[in-house]
Amino acid sequence: MEAPRILALSLAIGLTLGCQSHADDELNTEYGRAEAHVEGVPGGIVRETEELVATVSAVDTAKRTFILKDDQGNRRTFNAPAEMQNFDQLKVGDRVRAVATQERIVYLRQPGEAADDGAAGVLATAPEGDKPGMLAADTVEITAWVKGMDTTLRTATLKLPDGSERTIKVRPDIDMKTEYLGRQVVIRVTNAMAISVVPQ
Repeated sequence: MEAPRILALSLAIGLTLGCQSHADDELNTEYGRAEAHVEGVPGGIVRETEELVATVSAVDTAKRTFILKDDQGNRRTFNAPAEMQNFDQLKVGDRVRAVATQERIVYLRQPGEAADDGAAGVLATAPEGDKPGMLAADTVEITAWVKGMDTTLRTATLKLPDGSERTIKVRPDIDMKTEYLGRQVVIRVTNAMAISVVPQ
């Protein structure tokens, strides 16, 4: 099952920190994608990662704003709200590293296996007096049902919990068995963001 590429870190960093960013340049990120599955077994794992490394080029403590500049010279201005701890520790020249990861696991639930639909999350921030930094992660799990299959087009139609339907491509190595109809499909998505600041 495919999902859109994770958001660019230049936006995710602002959302995670609770910051608002001004529409300056798009900060450059490095993107990676890895996929794994077992031959002949429906489902698999997809992991996408984006990493941003940038330098703090300006800090306005009165306005609580700061500018990040990447190695290509692109700049973006962020507004830091009161919830951003240790803002006063941020200095020009500090290097900011942010890594966002999304992992998607999809598999057929075995008969009798208990459902664990819902969400869970964790948030950790830097201790008072340290450079700003944080780790945030959340996992959402939902159950869908195999409503239909088209063996000619090699697609399966999933019915989601909200009643909507989504058609997905089926890998060529999967035998599209009629016994899959009505089976539950587990979709588990974990998003994580780690941000650290290295003093100048």
